[in-house]
Amino acid sequence: MRKTDTYKVLLCTLYISVFGIIAEASPRIPQKSNFYIDLNTLPVYVHPGFSLDLTTTAPDRQDPAWHIFEPTAEGPRIVRFLEIPELPKGSFFSFKTYKPAEYTFVVPFDLDLSRLDKIIPGIHLAALGDNWEIYLNGIRIRSEMHLDNSGNIISHRSYRDVYFPINPVLFVQGQNILAFRVIGEPNNPPVGFFFSQPYVLTDYAVLENFNNDVWSFALCAIYIFIGFYHLVLYLFRRQDRYNLFYGLFSMVLGLYLAARLHSAYLIVPDSEYLLRIEFTSLYMVMPLVSAFIEVLSINKTRWGTRIMAIYSALLSAFTIFTPLPFAHDILRIWQISALGMALYIFVYAVLWDFISTGYRRWKRNATSQDKHGFIGQLGHDLIHTPLGNILIGAGFLFFTAIFDILDSIIFLKDIVLSRYGLFVFTIGSALILANRYGFLFKQLNYANANLENRLNELSAAKATAERNERKYRSLFNGTNDPIVLLDKEFRFKECNTAAIDYFNLEGVDLSYISEKTPKLYEKLYEDQREHISLAERFAELGERLFNSSQPIEVQAQLRSPLGDFKSCTLRMESIKTPEGIEILLRVIPDSRDDLAQAFVEGREHFEIENTLSAADDISRHVCANLSKYMPQEDANFAMVCVREIIINAIEHGNLEITFDEKSKAQRERRYFEFLQERKDNPAYKDRRVQVEYSITPQRALFRITDEGKGFNHQKFLEQVANPNPEILEHGRGLFMTLAAFDRVVYNDKGNQVTLEKRFNSAAKR
Repeated sequence: MRKTDTYKVLLCTLYISVFGIIAEASPRIPQKSNFYIDLNTLPVYVHPGFSLDLTTTAPDRQDPAWHIFEPTAEGPRIVRFLEIPELPKGSFFSFKTYKPAEYTFVVPFDLDLSRLDKIIPGIHLAALGDNWEIYLNGIRIRSEMHLDNSGNIISHRSYRDVYFPINPVLFVQGQNILAFRVIGEPNNPPVGFFFSQPYVLTDYAVLENFNNDVWSFALCAIYIFIGFYHLVLYLFRRQDRYNLFYGLFSMVLGLYLAARLHSAYLIVPDSEYLLRIEFTSLYMVMPLVSAFIEVLSINKTRWGTRIMAIYSALLSAFTIFTPLPFAHDILRIWQISALGMALYIFVYAVLWDFISTGYRRWKRNATSQDKHGFIGQLGHDLIHTPLGNILIGAGFLFFTAIFDILDSIIFLKDIVLSRYGLFVFTIGSALILANRYGFLFKQLNYANANLENRLNELSAAKATAERNERKYRSLFNGTNDPIVLLDKEFRFKECNTAAIDYFNLEGVDLSYISEKTPKLYEKLYEDQREHISLAERFAELGERLFNSSQPIEVQAQLRSPLGDFKSCTLRMESIKTPEGIEILLRVIPDSRDDLAQAFVEGREHFEIENTLSAADDISRHVCANLSKYMPQEDANFAMVCVREIIINAIEHGNLEITFDEKSKAQRERRYFEFLQERKDNPAYKDRRVQVEYSITPQRALFRITDEGKGFNHQKFLEQVANPNPEILEHGRGLFMTLAAFDRVVYNDKGNQVTLEKRFNSAAKR
């Protein structure tokens, strides 16, 4: 629906409501028959107690027991127990209750029986309560008495729009006596004739047509349905909170109007329950209207609305749990405060927001060629913006609500013009929301088109991903090199076929990780001559992996089921996956090339930086050909020792890290950060480690030199001869080196060490 269409429908609704108000202002029951008696034009006589004699004889105006309520110049009037002088009135906001009183109301009238020809007479009373009976010429024609044996009321019957047919034979020529037996609490407002008009005797067909509330009931059902529909919309789109408040408002409005219908008494005969429903729903209308308008315009509720909601909720709670007279006192408080709430909603929440928004829009458009004046801008916004449309409905609702508040306090005509204001506001708001959903529907169609294109792109991407996955699987399972995916604890997660055979994992369930899942280092050979376990070594490797983006290569041996050794290089790299950080392992089995098979002797010199990865690489390189002249197990052990000596040269030599500093950093689990800080220190960053080696058929010679200050190697070697726990903790590299090599010699400064290993005739060739 276009905005102009919304405006036209809203304007049409406004016209219909104006005609309804005009109809309400005219006499409520038209005179369409010769038989028409307006009881408001006749005096009402009120007498304490009740007897049948009072229903058959005309009251004696000279008898002081009779209270006479004469017709007023304006016509309408009310005659309640509250207007009877001798009855107790009760104090305001009092919980005190009184025993029900009993009075007889009498209205004499003259009738020419010829006026009853060809019609069925009937009576209409604007309101009558609390328990009552109606008599015509001493004959009871209607009774709503519900008392217990003690005379207390057990079910209330304060009804609006009481109407029913009367047997014409009960009328007499000349004077007739219409009497009402009324019982109720003296301080309860709806006792007696508690609304001012209309009170009429006329053709029952006219009364039936006048009181036909089918359309009113249907309108209440529409309000409730619209409210429920918007609550469902809110459940699907929680961000559109205006649907929540509009839905609650529409349902509460429908409930309030339904509780005022005459047909509601057929469903809930006890008027006390209907009055409490009517009052509580009435109290919640204004805060819900205010919340809906504010959320629709500024997407939040102000403190004024929140205070209003708390105040109305408190009034509703007191109304539910207090006596009826007290509940009517609460209604009077609400009627007074409702003027302020209505002003807040209309002036601040609607009118001020509309003017301020229009002013900002006018200022933004002030530089354009198609300029409007400020008043012109407001007129344009009134028609073409949701807030402007809300202003039309809210303005109409505001003025009708003000009239009804004044009517409930002063006039007591029970016209309820706000039902038309609420009709305009509710239907107009529904059209505005429908217009907004029309816009959202267009946006949704556009989004659907984009989504369809995106789905096509995703389908193509999925096909590509599937091709890549098949390609990856073929590469993963097709290579002869073992490839393994490990978790952070080095447990096996996934292996290709080559890895299953290489690590002898046949029959091991790797579909899930548990404590029984084997770890990588559990499959490796552990040389007992090394003073560090494989578990500790791999814990250190793991810390290096996760603190660096560079892969790590380490030399390892795997013991086969037959008892022999398989040497290999483990290349490990940390990768990020949806399940977290994992380790990709590629196993490179040692394979001696033609040059290695032809190796006889060699000599090289290297200069390396202060990195642990450089220590790994150079130790593996300089020891690669040791297995030509010694068993592979011994060659691997010698390589581990050379690596330890090179790491000592880096840590304690070039970077001058003391044993205490290293131990502290390891306890704090920040050793690699500490190592990087030392490497970046200007005093140490340019230092290098010199590595030389010479291998002949008779012996292997390694010389490692750092640029540090050296150390007292004589004292250290003496301590090694008689080791203590501290020496065993920090000198394990030297312990292993002394065991692996035939000669270990330091220079005087202590920054150079020479390692010699002699080969015997039993060495492996």
